[in-house]
Amino acid sequence: MKRSTVTEGDLMDQHHNKARGVWRARLALASRRLLEGPAGDGLLRAGIRMLYSERLRRVALGASRALLPFIVKAGPDAGGRADPERLAFASAILETCGRRVPEGALPRRFLELAGAMVTRPDHTVGDRPWLVAIAPTRACNLSCEHCYASSTDAGGSSMPYDQLDRIVTDAREEWGVRAIVLTGGEPFLYRSGGRGVIDLIERHDDLMFLVFTNATLIDPSLARRLARSGNAAVAVSVEGMKSATDARRGPGAFDAAVRALSCLRDAGAFSGISMTATRQNCEELFSEELLDFFFLHCAASFGFVFQYMPEGRDADPGLMPTPEQRLWLWERSWQVVRDRGILLFDFWNHGSLLGGCIAAGRERGYFYVDWDGNVQPCVFAPFTDCNLNEVYARGGGLEEAWASPLLASVRDWQRAHSSESGAVVSSRGGGGLMCACPVRDHYSDFAEMVLAAGAGPADAVTGSCMASQDYRRMMVEHGRGLAELVGAPDR
Repeated sequence: MKRSTVTEGDLMDQHHNKARGVWRARLALASRRLLEGPAGDGLLRAGIRMLYSERLRRVALGASRALLPFIVKAGPDAGGRADPERLAFASAILETCGRRVPEGALPRRFLELAGAMVTRPDHTVGDRPWLVAIAPTRACNLSCEHCYASSTDAGGSSMPYDQLDRIVTDAREEWGVRAIVLTGGEPFLYRSGGRGVIDLIERHDDLMFLVFTNATLIDPSLARRLARSGNAAVAVSVEGMKSATDARRGPGAFDAAVRALSCLRDAGAFSGISMTATRQNCEELFSEELLDFFFLHCAASFGFVFQYMPEGRDADPGLMPTPEQRLWLWERSWQVVRDRGILLFDFWNHGSLLGGCIAAGRERGYFYVDWDGNVQPCVFAPFTDCNLNEVYARGGGLEEAWASPLLASVRDWQRAHSSESGAVVSSRGGGGLMCACPVRDHYSDFAEMVLAAGAGPADAVTGSCMASQDYRRMMVEHGRGLAELVGAPDR
């Protein structure tokens, strides 16, 4: 057998590579410490000012692109190199800013608030959530097929405005929360004491808001108020192009969404789209036709993808994307983010960005309350063992709700199924953190947590789902099939 020899040149190359790795790691650490230190906020504000200056914008973008690989957080064993998924996502954010700021479609106030979450990551208290999601009303003026909230135009429960305002205020003061998500029902249909969600957004102008809406109630006047507030992003729901959207949401829904996006763009409000991926439409959602239409023609700034969860009206596990489609969505979504610089986030497939599931009030995750005050682990997990109305009535607060047995057990489960260092990648794709949803990917685990906590369904429809043996079997089989496909342990 011929013996390999190591030349002096090889040794020199190894030495230089090691030195470059050490230098890169030190520079990355120094960059992040600078950004997150006392001077970080001032540096970021200066960069944002440059971004909004026509004369200095190109310089700001160029410098930001050069620094991203050193600023983006890397795993502890990455030798200072940024995780490729996090770097691709951060690059897409930067490219989106480069496109939308010159068009006047990204309010400076929103960017400053978002930047503060980067430069002051310790603003939250202990291991409390970064976001609070609230569904202030179940009412909706549409009656979409398979609605997870079972919302209808016949009306539904709503929380009083004073309580809605109290939740937001308490989250800000007690936990240091900087971002509020409003969902539903239809948030812009909400009214209490003559006030709506736009009044809440304007009142709490030091917070960021993200509103998920069917967009039928967005007109030029509302769009201008959203643009003036500067602290809200609006996600308009679509199911694909016209035929797919109208088939699920009703005739005229697609045209209403396009009109709303036009109003928001013309007013200078920050807007994007929200899409539900099913077995029937997932390929269309990532087609070049749809991406060109919404992100070029309609100037959408971002997109959220919610893979269909069989909860609510006419729940059907057979509509979930198959494990093979799920893997395709993972591969295609990162191709879109990386190659087109489109800010697209898939809550199920992109768990590796945040270390797994972000529900149940997890650190850097979110805490959810529905229209009846029910505290639930997730928007798509309608089970509860705690009602915030009752907690407030007896003098308690968010801390008591956060510590509920069901949420605590989900957080314990998350710690056993997460990774601080980023993606757990298998040879086939997304790996362990692609299977991070306790409801969808580990249904038996979730059902056991619900029973052990003594939790109950938030409505009758949810109860019938968990009681169905066929439903349970389909959910468990889906999780096992995905785990086998991507090489992740089925725990």
